[in-house]
Amino acid sequence: MVDAHDRPQTGAILEARSDLGGTPSAVALQRSDAKILIVATGAVIVAGLLVAAVLLITTSRASSPTKYTAFDAGVAQSIRKDLKSGGPFFVPDPFGGDRSILLAIEDGKVVALSDLKPGTKDCRIRWRGSINSFVDCNDKKIKSTALARYQSEVGEIGPQKGELLVDLRHRLPAPEPAPTS
Repeated sequence: MVDAHDRPQTGAILEARSDLGGTPSAVALQRSDAKILIVATGAVIVAGLLVAAVLLITTSRASSPTKYTAFDAGVAQSIRKDLKSGGPFFVPDPFGGDRSILLAIEDGKVVALSDLKPGTKDCRIRWRGSINSFVDCNDKKIKSTALARYQSEVGEIGPQKGELLVDLRHRLPAPEPAPTS
């Protein structure tokens, strides 16, 4: 059994003890050791902050292009298959703007529809699968043929062969006029 006076006290400087084979059970820090630890800790913190700053700067720069160009929406055959089995789906503007699209099938072809109701600036169109129809911001049904669309085509050569290419710079009018209500 160990008496309380045989146990080391917190913060006490311990010496070699004969009952432990002459090995000290703890070593107190010297003042110079503390300075080295403080400097090393400060250096690690500064290095970590520098690495974090570099990562923040490099990743915060535009990770997606900001100038509109034609973009690759994916493999056209897969998109067509997904649209047939799951209905139209929303694709956010890959350039960070407000030209989001709804991919759908019209007359057997994949089309990139504008998600804005014609004649409005902020009435968004969405697909409601429960009623199998597009609806506007007021939940009124609207046909896909009444929506503007963006130029799209399937790549025929090179690395984009078979890919659905959508060009958000070229908005085409709806084939049919939007219903008036």
